[in-house]
Amino acid sequence: MRRVVAALRWEVTVQARHQFYAVTALVTLVWVVLLRLLPEVVREHPASLVPLFVLVNLQMTAFYFAAALMLLEKGQGVVASLLTSPLRPGEYLWVKALTLALLGAAEHVAIVRLVFGPEQGWGLLLLGASLLSILYVFLGLAVVARHAGINTFLIPSIGWIALFTLPLLGFYELLPRWAFAWHPMMPSLVLLEGSSRPISMALVAYGVLGSAGWCAAAFLWARYQLVHRVAPAAA
Repeated sequence: MRRVVAALRWEVTVQARHQFYAVTALVTLVWVVLLRLLPEVVREHPASLVPLFVLVNLQMTAFYFAAALMLLEKGQGVVASLLTSPLRPGEYLWVKALTLALLGAAEHVAIVRLVFGPEQGWGLLLLGASLLSILYVFLGLAVVARHAGINTFLIPSIGWIALFTLPLLGFYELLPRWAFAWHPMMPSLVLLEGSSRPISMALVAYGVLGSAGWCAAAFLWARYQLVHRVAPAAA
């Protein structure tokens, strides 16, 4: 437990040192300004807006931040040191996921509160944003593991972002929603939708269990990549 607490403290220090919190604050301000510029008739429907901007914004706050952290630590030899320390690979991944999930959840609570007011389902908002953050972090760490630098990562990452955004076609019923029920992001979108309008308990269960299941799968993928690709290269 002590090693995890120490790793959490170190992770927060690293994120602060590389201005992740300052960037997040700036992005939060930009989102608040942009959303408040929308007509009032549009802002009266947060169930349509909240899932969209949370899904898109977490692609930076979780997916790209996680990838950037691993690339920085690989380049500085930090990953090699961590993998020979008592910190286990799974703990390394969860430290990243928990700190960035907390950052993402705080960011989106602030945006929703400032734009849409206090009358929201904060429990489902926190749950949806946190689970989506964790999923993005594990995916970011798994995807970036094969890359040595940001230059080789950026172009392929665009394809991943397109794939992550795909369920919006079903969420906004441009295509049948059921056709995207399998998609890793759809359960979190349902939870985020439920933070602004009533949804059935069956949909809440789908959102929670579906998100948790995809987080577990992404964790196993990220752990495999860390152990079998990053660790040998760092040795």
